[in-house]
Amino acid sequence: MIQMIVVLFYVAIDIQVSVWNIYMRYKNLFDRRKGSYVVAALVAVSLVSYFFVSTYILPDIYVMTPKPKPVPVISKANLSSSMIHLGKTFFFDLQAKNAGDDADMQIISIAFPNLTRIDSNVYILQSDLTQKPLFINIGDKVGSDYTGLENIVYAKYPSIEAFSRPWHSNVAHSLTLEIRPSSVGKFVIFLKVVSLPHTENLAHYPYEGIKDFQNEYVKVYPVEVLQN
Repeated sequence: MIQMIVVLFYVAIDIQVSVWNIYMRYKNLFDRRKGSYVVAALVAVSLVSYFFVSTYILPDIYVMTPKPKPVPVISKANLSSSMIHLGKTFFFDLQAKNAGDDADMQIISIAFPNLTRIDSNVYILQSDLTQKPLFINIGDKVGSDYTGLENIVYAKYPSIEAFSRPWHSNVAHSLTLEIRPSSVGKFVIFLKVVSLPHTENLAHYPYEGIKDFQNEYVKVYPVEVLQN
């Protein structure tokens, strides 16, 4: 869109310069009154030309411009332990990469269906992402169906959205969490990565499996929590 505006700007400038050059070249051939008619005619022609270019030519050029195709992948997702005792913590070491074109934004989403809050149970120990992570609480508005905020739903459990804007091609970012489960039993983590603009199915990872309440695929990482 910005490129189109720039092109239109230069087209308008070129038309104005052309009109002025033509007028200056032939102004001596007409008296003042006829000269004004000539200028008016040239302006009308230039406006019609501008309208034609902006309406019929530039939109086709814009449509034909290839859209970026980012491809997010999870290159590392390691749990420090698959079994712990209640009250203890474990570490979740993550790395995601963009294996496609540059993305305007790429989000690592880590969700905790077993928790009701994360401010006292999940700690970010390390992150090299370029933006401050977002902490999503139950009831917060979030997007769904890989459409950003076009289709709003309400969070059913807390999560963290760590992201970079932009996220360049072939660049990896990492994140390390310390997590303390709040109850005995199976504790699960939902992990996914989404690139924006979301232009095709390869713009999210994973591509299949379990879907969360946002109707988006997630990978599940379980930890068994034992009674002391």
